[in-house]
Amino acid sequence: MKVKFYGTRGSIPTPGGKFSTYGGNTTCVLVNGVGGAFGVLDAGSGLRVLGDELGERLAASVEAGTAQPIPILLSHTHWDHIQGFPFFKPTFDPRHEVLVTIHGREDEQRNLEGVFAGQMQDDYFPIPFGAKGAAIQFNQTDFSDYSGPGGSRVNASPHRHPGGAYGYRINGVERVVCFCTDVEHEGATADAIDERVVELARGADLLIHDAQYTQEEMADKRGWGHSSWQQAVEVARRAGVSALALTHHDPEHDDEFLADIEQQCRQEFPDSFFAREGMEIDLG
Repeated sequence: MKVKFYGTRGSIPTPGGKFSTYGGNTTCVLVNGVGGAFGVLDAGSGLRVLGDELGERLAASVEAGTAQPIPILLSHTHWDHIQGFPFFKPTFDPRHEVLVTIHGREDEQRNLEGVFAGQMQDDYFPIPFGAKGAAIQFNQTDFSDYSGPGGSRVNASPHRHPGGAYGYRINGVERVVCFCTDVEHEGATADAIDERVVELARGADLLIHDAQYTQEEMADKRGWGHSSWQQAVEVARRAGVSALALTHHDPEHDDEFLADIEQQCRQEFPDSFFAREGMEIDLG
């Protein structure tokens, strides 16, 4: 199983030289499983680059008659987690099928297709949603355990975030990846942890966790829906994970700032790192 980060920034893309090391695109992660199967986590602005890189791979699968739906699993639908979708090239190719899934959406007034079509209205985007050529299927489900790509099993669990959000546990054939972004724990202190997140991450080989703020910043950020890196470390400790990737970097935190707190984080949890755009982790 391999994990590659295409977007590691939170809230809004941050272009510029001061953000080049850790990346400026918003959340998007690719998980490659066995047998060429893969899945996409969130559709932030990093999805555009992912679509470009997938081009040859997808074309080859179509020619070989082995094409499978492109699965995109969403933590939630805040704009920084869906804004790459209008620019995702495979959705303009009628040879492809795209499967977009989110958990916990029961309100028909907030249906998933409407959210994605809405951001492509002519007030915001020049090409209408209906002009996309691929077969796009939207799933809103409350199933907490279902089959994923490459023989994997996916578990979902809700956590605190304005409007609601879900974390995912991808149980591969031999490895486990847990994805928990946009998490606001039970309180502002480092030990005020949502135990649902701990249970979801229990024993994972890699935990990808929101770390938008420092503990000092948390005092003024209650209700904003995010974690400190210290809280991410506490989750990793309690869950007994093998490695911790911290992501959803604040747009105010440039490379110099992130490099400094990454070193502090490693002193607390040695098997940790701050996710960088383009970084690929091979879990074996």
